[in-house]
Amino acid sequence: MSSRWENALPEINRLKVWLPIRSLAYLNVYLIKENNSSWLIDSGMLSSKSILSLARELRRAGKSLCKIDNIVLTHFHVDHSTMTVLFSETSNPKVFIGKIDLEIAKGKVDEFIDAALSLFLEHGMPKEEAKMIREGHPAIRLLEAYKDLDNVEMVPLDDGDVINIAGTNFKVIWTPGHTPGHIVLWNEESKIMFVGDTVLLEITPHVTIHYWSTDPLGDYMKSLRKIIELRPKIVYPGHRDIIKDPVKRAKELIEHHENRLHEVIEILRRFGPQTGYEIAKKIKWRVRYRGWDEYPYPERFFAMGEALAHLRKLEVEGLIEQRQRGDFKVWAIRRT
Repeated sequence: MSSRWENALPEINRLKVWLPIRSLAYLNVYLIKENNSSWLIDSGMLSSKSILSLARELRRAGKSLCKIDNIVLTHFHVDHSTMTVLFSETSNPKVFIGKIDLEIAKGKVDEFIDAALSLFLEHGMPKEEAKMIREGHPAIRLLEAYKDLDNVEMVPLDDGDVINIAGTNFKVIWTPGHTPGHIVLWNEESKIMFVGDTVLLEITPHVTIHYWSTDPLGDYMKSLRKIIELRPKIVYPGHRDIIKDPVKRAKELIEHHENRLHEVIEILRRFGPQTGYEIAKKIKWRVRYRGWDEYPYPERFFAMGEALAHLRKLEVEGLIEQRQRGDFKVWAIRRT
């Protein structure tokens, strides 16, 4: 689909690009073109079927893999960024990304994943399960693509930067949480925003902790409140449909995480001190699996990471505390 807005905004084409990630199905890549200038918001995931899908979508919109001038990456995740390697060979576009995610994308992806898995082990996950998760994680499977991404020159974007996309100014706004350096692109005049994975319909963007010194869920909820304060009329997300009431959806996502925080507290009240792994298995995730053993290993990564992100947020708020049980950290309601 394409849309044209008042205030002479350029045409925006939504390209639905197939993903080899069953829970997501496809990525929204946005093509913005005006005269001889062409931009992509996010590039896609480097896989053969994704390449064919993107080539078809571009052809339908009157473009090709060889005629892309610029790419803006909302974040470094494998499904949004690794196709950039292909474009660097076919059309050599100028590539932009938030400066914090740039540091991770350039040679630190495996370190980033391993940091999370180290936390998983500290919080009770069996070593063999952590090993299988590492082997099954899509970012690890595409480490070669990330290594090739090292050779792609990228322009770092800072919070508040203004980038002119096909004749229209968009402000760069940091929205950390889903990744440490996630960005959104905001056009004040028309009240539209490209939000990557900050706000999605039907599904909740995953928020995973990698370093205990951070509070990604706290950051994410602040990012949602930023979007609410700006009151966009319509937002273009990385997955699912375009969102025509983004303020309502952002509030729903905040409520979802507040409910999840209460759920974790209730688990600790009911069962007493628990490891993060035990809590992750008890949380009522909205999935089709009947039990933890049916979860694919990448899904276990997301579940465990989210459980720990919620535990970290409750610790920051002073509601729970860490204790030690043998080799593992356990969580309990804070003593008063």
